Amino acid sequence: MKESFADAGVEVAKFHRALDAGRTQEIWNDADPQFRSATQQPQFAKLIDAVHRKLGKVRSSQQVGWNANATTGGTFVTLTMQTVFEHGSGVEQFVYRKADGGHMALVGYNIQSQDMMLD
Repeated sequence: MKESFADAGVEVAKFHRALDAGRTQEIWNDADPQFRSATQQPQFAKLIDAVHRKLGKVRSSQQVGWNANATTGGTFVTLTMQTVFEHGSGVEQFVYRKADGGHMALVGYNIQSQDMMLD
């Protein structure tokens, strides 16, 4: 399980690099099929673009919570991150599914940021 959390942490860093570079399509393409079927690409792009536009680049991100759940649909790892951006901060929640072969794919993303909403 410890390895799964480390793998998810690597994926969070990859997500943040893509966010900082404005590579929304890369995030979308790397996401789990379950994510892509539950969320329309244009709406996801608007969310990610809003996060980047309003909060700016990631300055630091620290894990403040975690959870793991093994089901018949796979192993799901949730990381909660306290993230500081150029223009504010927020709490991000990432949910990854560990697939066969150990690959981690994004199944869910949520951000709570008063700075983003008030700007």
